[in-house]
Amino acid sequence: MAGRNSDSQSQTSPLESGDSPRPRQAACLERCRRCIQLDCECVRPAYHPGRQKGIKNKRTGLDKALYQIDQAVKRARSASQKNPEDDRILNHLQELLSNANTPEHATTRGYSVSGDGDEDAYSEEEEEQDPVAMPDFIQRTQQSLAIDDAENPLQLLARASYIQPSPESRHGNSPIQAHTASTQGQTEDEIQAFFAPAQVHLDVGPDVDPVSLGLVSEEEADKLFNLSAFLYTSIMAASALFMPSAAALSKRLSNHARTLAHRVMVNRYRSVEIVLAFMVNIPWMFPGQHSTDDETCTYISIANTVATDLSLHKSLISPEMIGSGSGIGLARGDCLDPRAALTMDGFPEIDPWSEKGRLFLRNRERCWLSLFVLERGMSLARGRPFSVPMTRSLKDCDNWHRSEYADPLDGHLVSMAVLRRDLDALFATVRALCDGSQMASSDGSLIAQSIQGSIERFFDQWYTEWGVSIGKGPDRRLPPYVEILVTHTRLSIYGGVINHPTAPLEVRRFFHTAGLSSALNVMRAAIQGESQLQSMPNNTAIMISFAACFALTLSSYATGGSALAPSVRNLIDETATVLERIGKVTRHRNGLSIKYGKYLKQIVRRAATGDGISDPRMPIVNEAPITTPTFLDQQALWPEPLQFSAMSDDQIVQALNQPGNDFEPSFGGLSWEDMTNFEWLYWPEVGI
Repeated sequence: MAGRNSDSQSQTSPLESGDSPRPRQAACLERCRRCIQLDCECVRPAYHPGRQKGIKNKRTGLDKALYQIDQAVKRARSASQKNPEDDRILNHLQELLSNANTPEHATTRGYSVSGDGDEDAYSEEEEEQDPVAMPDFIQRTQQSLAIDDAENPLQLLARASYIQPSPESRHGNSPIQAHTASTQGQTEDEIQAFFAPAQVHLDVGPDVDPVSLGLVSEEEADKLFNLSAFLYTSIMAASALFMPSAAALSKRLSNHARTLAHRVMVNRYRSVEIVLAFMVNIPWMFPGQHSTDDETCTYISIANTVATDLSLHKSLISPEMIGSGSGIGLARGDCLDPRAALTMDGFPEIDPWSEKGRLFLRNRERCWLSLFVLERGMSLARGRPFSVPMTRSLKDCDNWHRSEYADPLDGHLVSMAVLRRDLDALFATVRALCDGSQMASSDGSLIAQSIQGSIERFFDQWYTEWGVSIGKGPDRRLPPYVEILVTHTRLSIYGGVINHPTAPLEVRRFFHTAGLSSALNVMRAAIQGESQLQSMPNNTAIMISFAACFALTLSSYATGGSALAPSVRNLIDETATVLERIGKVTRHRNGLSIKYGKYLKQIVRRAATGDGISDPRMPIVNEAPITTPTFLDQQALWPEPLQFSAMSDDQIVQALNQPGNDFEPSFGGLSWEDMTNFEWLYWPEVGI
């Protein structure tokens, strides 16, 4: 038809919307049947899809990819709306081409454009070179020459910019074979990476570093380290809590530490420093809306998980030392090669037997010991079952602090680890003695004395071993925090004996004085050591509060004429005041001890009026007949409450054993009903 000739004229449709005409090209001189039926003008677009007349487009392989890239670049540059992502990709392509045009590449790489599919001509030197490193998102795609994104030129451009033919494709393998080989290689790499040994994943970088973010200055961050942004921030946040003029700084650092903790959990960062960071945050967490709302248990769990991932629980022993004739008695699964440990921590170049290597390895062991001590103390105070397992490294830690590379405070750490570790055996002994009292021939008094002897020997042995090394002053007195911790441990054991279901009545009555003495000693140590407890951890405040409630409950069973109950209430009130002061040591401290101090004062006021503490079936002080004692009676029954806070341990025991401080005859030991007023406070999980 004449309309198909080259001299066809362009027409403009009269039905165009708007003023600007759109060019039309006649499809034929006569209207086609379809246009006649639709009663419309017979026109066709100016662009004809497919190969144009006289153009050869039978390209294959890399030549086809390069041609499509060229077309995509032209369309991207001629687009009416510029996209910054397009410019970035085009610049990257220019960099690739510039690298390919260097003399080194020009002599080793070349290609010829031909139509037979064998256009790639590579030299032998190019085959021996390693492939160019690619971005991660390209490595995750299929490394093949197949172009399956032709409908998206920019995506095609991005993918084709990183095409790196495999050696097989350079020798003329088909695209299908190249695709299969590339996919198999990628799958093998992924599987190998999935089962590779655990490696540290450091939480460092300008986007998390508190100095880079402007949260603190270089001067404020002096004398601290930044191997981990989380640990770095946590240490500064903990320090700022006790700086009177650092309220704003403390708030910024605390918020950033909480953000980094969440990022560590989401991104699965792991390192020894991250385990330490979680432990640094635990002692001084702010209180939530409820007593169990803080993240202490969550942080302990995450720290335990990260530590286990890094094999901190394993003993560091070389494989050549493990064998049938070595005499070590360790299973291979309980050991870790020191070289593997350093490699896992990101120090593969350090010799494990060098001084630096030994220090790094001791840091791993110290971290695991610290986690064990912190978790056991937290679980004992909050009444939770233990979660950190007992490992061989913990069983053999008695002499760990005796090393030329030891830190001066390693002895303190080992002393606490030994105390927590050996409690399991003591619990088992007490449990067995209580269970053995069920026989008809058993003597409850002898069993009580046996239990008391086991407990006393345990603590005497511990004091003999560690009292000299960690004690202070000429009499080697324990620091207040350690004294509270040790005495609370003793109190927990007594409480477990009193509440044990198989403990005979004589045993429960026997331990009422010992339990009350331990509870009073905990509070007395807190009052006398206030100046050294300004940075009291939350766990210590919980221990002191449990001791106060324990003493208040026991004292409510005292005989009516005794001044024991008022003396105990006075001591608890003094302790509560100390807890409140410590929680407000700085304006922004917001310590958990404030909550416990206020609550202890409330229950003391209720106890003084006879509300809510004693069982109504039990006689209490206020229900005793009101009589006017004589002067001699007042002298015999203490004219005023005792000042337990000014006494020593021995003086407290002596005061409790004086006549008139007996318990009611109906006292048969504490029960769960006795603690109904303290539902927020759990009994220690002592396993008895």
